[in-house]
Amino acid sequence: MIRASRHDYIELSYIYGVAIVIVVFLSLLALPMDTAKFGLIVPKAEETEFSPYTSEAFGNVMVEAEAYIVYDLVDKKVIAQRNSSIQLPLASITKVMTAITARTHYGKETKITISPASIDEGYDLGLKKGQVWKLDELLKYTLVFSSNDGAHAIADGLGGRKKFIEQMNTDSALLGLALTFTDPAGLDEGDLIGGKGTALDVAKLFGIARKKYPEIFESTTKTRLTVLANKDPVIGIPNTNQEITNLFGAEASKTGFTDSAGGNLGVVVDIALGHPVVIVVLGSTREARFVDTENLYKALLASIK
Repeated sequence: MIRASRHDYIELSYIYGVAIVIVVFLSLLALPMDTAKFGLIVPKAEETEFSPYTSEAFGNVMVEAEAYIVYDLVDKKVIAQRNSSIQLPLASITKVMTAITARTHYGKETKITISPASIDEGYDLGLKKGQVWKLDELLKYTLVFSSNDGAHAIADGLGGRKKFIEQMNTDSALLGLALTFTDPAGLDEGDLIGGKGTALDVAKLFGIARKKYPEIFESTTKTRLTVLANKDPVIGIPNTNQEITNLFGAEASKTGFTDSAGGNLGVVVDIALGHPVVIVVLGSTREARFVDTENLYKALLASIK
């Protein structure tokens, strides 16, 4: 038998000792530690807020609108704005709230009959007295074509116009929005403004609409649409925003125009950041609202780091 030398014993003892120290140290690391109790100071990781945008890109952007906002729906942050907290007429952007109220309280297949009281004898491509529509189909038609008769038919068919408008205002308040309404189509009557609010609240409204009812608002990104009325197709309904195809990643759109409001437009775009952004212009002109929105969209692209 080979006996270990005294030197070997000492070397083995040293190795075992070191191993025990390492095991104990690793065990302590695995245990939760009250740093205050042990008098240790552990520095916190630096908390930084990352923004994928730079504001410089909006410095020279040309916008005719009285108010505008570019708003990140994920971070709930204003990227760029002008007069975004002043109250302005909304015109047919009101129909976005009409859609939210209708679908919040009624199912998508709820039947709406077009009554004579809902038709103002004006030009309307697809609505006829006595037609029966499913709610979602009528909402798509109303939003894309910006049909005043469609908005009135929805309100008339879902409890009556007065009650429906009251519900719109109640829903707006419950959503934390300072938007007020007197007409489901956003039409003004005398001194009564059909819909009124700030660009910031409109941006938040679009965010809610996009999140809750994407299947309805996706239809507003098409230049033309086909829907069903009485199970019959209504083909080739033109979008009031024919410029929507210029905005890559568009997820929702709604135009608005009255004499008091001027030209309004709201769009939601996701430009491959995973950050859907709302662009709203209020108080522009009928033609310039599209140019304003495209200019802000280009500035948004340029602002991405």
